[in-house]
Amino acid sequence: MNDRITVYKSKLSRFELAFLIIVSIVTITFVSTSSPLYPFNPWDDVNVFFTMGRGIIHGLVPYKDIFDHKGPVLYFIYTIAALISERSFIGVWIIECIAASVFAIFSWKIVKLYTLPSKASIMVMPVFLGIVYTVKMFNFGGNTEELCFPLLSIAFYIGLRAIVEGDGLPVKHEALICGLISGILFWIKYTFLGFMIGFCIYILVISIKHKDAARLWSLVWRFLTGFIIITIPVLLYFLITGSLQYMYDAYFYINIFLYQNNPVSDPIASIPVIRNIYIPIRCLSITNLYFPAFGVLLFLTMISILFTDKKHRNKTILLSLLTFVFSSVFIFTRLQAIYYYGYILTYGFGLSVVLVIRLWNLTEKAFKNNPGFIRILLSLIFTIFFALSLFLCKNRYLFMQPKTVLAQFLMADTIDRTPDAKLLTYDVMDAGFYTAAELLPSNRYCADKQFDDNYPMLREEQDRLISEGYFDYIVTSYFCEAEWDNYELIQEEAVPYIDYTGEEILDGYKLYKKI
Repeated sequence: MNDRITVYKSKLSRFELAFLIIVSIVTITFVSTSSPLYPFNPWDDVNVFFTMGRGIIHGLVPYKDIFDHKGPVLYFIYTIAALISERSFIGVWIIECIAASVFAIFSWKIVKLYTLPSKASIMVMPVFLGIVYTVKMFNFGGNTEELCFPLLSIAFYIGLRAIVEGDGLPVKHEALICGLISGILFWIKYTFLGFMIGFCIYILVISIKHKDAARLWSLVWRFLTGFIIITIPVLLYFLITGSLQYMYDAYFYINIFLYQNNPVSDPIASIPVIRNIYIPIRCLSITNLYFPAFGVLLFLTMISILFTDKKHRNKTILLSLLTFVFSSVFIFTRLQAIYYYGYILTYGFGLSVVLVIRLWNLTEKAFKNNPGFIRILLSLIFTIFFALSLFLCKNRYLFMQPKTVLAQFLMADTIDRTPDAKLLTYDVMDAGFYTAAELLPSNRYCADKQFDDNYPMLREEQDRLISEGYFDYIVTSYFCEAEWDNYELIQEEAVPYIDYTGEEILDGYKLYKKI
């Protein structure tokens, strides 16, 4: 089979590339609390990653010296962010801008595979990005899903381009790219590999149809090569630092056997096999209910797939269905629907724009006597909707605010009075207290990890060190009723906080000092 693919339809002009990158940067700058327009990113998940990255810079080893249970490549990414700026989230903001630009570029390339946009119709993309990055599962910005779905959009584009501009199978170098992406995803959060499993099944089906075992093998070994290229440096790092066992215990054993969500009573979920179908459907339904904008994009994507050209429709449906189903099955494994889990499925939403572009083109044809006017009018309408989407972002309450609105910096002023202070965040995750106080964790179990009773040694170790007076300061939740003989409560801060539901909730922290 010919291994060359013509790439005329989806090739982007310099203007398109520049426009998409600029719009991506503008979007992230206005909606992510990592950007310079915000005082700080208060999300505890992201601060845990950032503390790990800061620790790596100073010689601390993930899992061994600072305990957490996410993937090592995620920490390495945040190490790059910390190298850019260790005292702020500017590095994270830059990485978010890059990720959003990648997503925008490959989403638009997907659009151009299935339709021929008019010159002005790219003005749909700002609204699309505004919706994607202001859906409330984005939360404060910088989470794992947000950084990873752009990688899946690359792989999805590779598969769709093979369908539209080739014979259904990717070319050899694209198999290597997919392997590299798989390696990155595996060492960030291995549940994201559902997409790639669906993609591999699709390739197997098409290869069998073509009766081309030799080409299938050429794709397989290149894919595995890409995966190994990512895996070897990761394993070498932990081998050299003597922490392979720590990595295995935290990233694999604890995640698989100990990290459980709160149980939800549901008799259907107790039925073997059926539960593997029921749980993803249930969680996906809840996700659509909580986040209507996500549901609308998913619906438009499905409609666009069903109305693709007959020549490419069956393969497009097969690829889209396999990748979506396996992605959902891998990420939704527990009854409790974590609000940001479904965000990874955004990778394919570029197809939703296809339907909008076709409507745009039809509108231009309907006003063919004055096409310039209708293009300006439509561009103005979509620009207004883009601005509106940014204005309605849930994080706007922190926009251009001073750092003193956050408990992290109010308490950092107190902590800074003690040189080289030892700090512990107790019964709460690290929400940025180490970064705000310019400190690093002084013990392995430096924050809560929400394992409840499944990992008792974490709390036992913290309690032992507290009883010994090891820490100078302890930060707890505003609602924690802790009493220690050798520590006194010296500060309480109630702070404004809007969670992923968009509702303002009472939140705050207490600061204890060693007597």
